[in-house]
Amino acid sequence: MKTLKRLYVLRHGHAEPYSYSQDAQRKLTEKGVAQVISTAEAFVKKAEHLDVVFVSPYLRAQQTAKTFLATLGESVEVKDCPEITPDGRVVNVAAWLGEQDDNAILLVTHQPFVYQLIDYLVDQPLPLDLSMETATMVALEGELLAGACCQYRWKISAL
Repeated sequence: MKTLKRLYVLRHGHAEPYSYSQDAQRKLTEKGVAQVISTAEAFVKKAEHLDVVFVSPYLRAQQTAKTFLATLGESVEVKDCPEITPDGRVVNVAAWLGEQDDNAILLVTHQPFVYQLIDYLVDQPLPLDLSMETATMVALEGELLAGACCQYRWKISAL
């Protein structure tokens, strides 16, 4: 029996207002930091672990990853991943995920990419109430991280 791979997808916390010319430089707000801490604390209660974190190069995603991991108190390898920005290409990222050796991967990313990726990977209709508000985290699982090969496990919404 193959080892199941787990994919955790975390949308960044609440950020400064949108600015078309400076979108990549938007910072987390105090509310955003509190949201990420809340999500991380809920993740700790699930007693799951991470092998690696891939994070969008956008500042708010970088700050989200840093805050999330600091709250966990774990040392996990963090890698920049320019493919998971708001306009990331789902099919390309899904193919890339299928090549990863790690069994517990966290992506820290953005809307609309985050919902599109989850929808592409899951082999069943998503829950009707699934919305990827800021600092929401979703867990997927499958023998292969590829299109329509994963099961939806759970969702954590920030307080």
